[in-house]
Amino acid sequence: MEERMDFRILNNGSFIPSIGYGTYKTGSEGETEQAVANALGVGYRLLDTAAYYGNEEAVGRGIKASGVNRTDIIITTKIWHTDAGYDNTMRAVESSLKKLDTNYIDIMLVHQPLGDYYGSWRAMEELYDQNVLRGLGLSNFYEDRLIDLLYHCNVKPVVNQIECHPFNQRQSLLQLMRKHQVVGMAWSPFTRDRQPIFDHPIIKSLAEKYGVTKHQIILRWHIQRGIIPLPKANTVSHMEANFDVFDFKLTNIDMDVMELLDQQDFLEDHHTAPGLERLLQLR
Repeated sequence: MEERMDFRILNNGSFIPSIGYGTYKTGSEGETEQAVANALGVGYRLLDTAAYYGNEEAVGRGIKASGVNRTDIIITTKIWHTDAGYDNTMRAVESSLKKLDTNYIDIMLVHQPLGDYYGSWRAMEELYDQNVLRGLGLSNFYEDRLIDLLYHCNVKPVVNQIECHPFNQRQSLLQLMRKHQVVGMAWSPFTRDRQPIFDHPIIKSLAEKYGVTKHQIILRWHIQRGIIPLPKANTVSHMEANFDVFDFKLTNIDMDVMELLDQQDFLEDHHTAPGLERLLQLR
């Protein structure tokens, strides 16, 4: 494992890197394969994908091309809502194993709290007991759905992957997750283009103060909050810069200053009726 990288301990006793590489919309199959190989070459050891992304095969090929031992890599992938339910999830896991060309998955996540995800969870618990899945997790679970599942599961989720960035800091959800020892993972850790975070004077001033990039300030902020960011990058230089966030630390005062950015502004609507209707139409 890369020595300059920090790790978190999950509630099942396993270790996970404190930063990962996100593969959503990383390009064509060939581009994704090369990006994964490059990311592993830089030192990333946590790769995030999903059945919905349509790139599990490319991720698997990228792992093989990198030459990094499979046992040194943490793979997270996800069950899409069209595969919710016990039988569907059993088939979906088998499909992910085949596409990723691996005989186990480190953490399998329920992508959305939609459909019969309790049936999915029962299937995942069985596969966890068989060591096919080494950890179980959630994605886009808000407070109400998270607490309900926590009270009705046998195997506790180790992570919950959520929208989280300086403009939407998810304070109450993260407080609940910490209480129940569920680690947060952040998709879109920088927000997206419609939210010009890199032009914000607080981000600019902190980058100047620490002599690092604006991306590095945000990633370091995530890590110090106990959240695992999943940045994506297509160039090796950008991957390296995103990974190089372990030789400085934001002061407590600067962490407090970052809280001023919170607007509770969601990039994606996962909880209103129109938002759920849109999600349910995605295949």
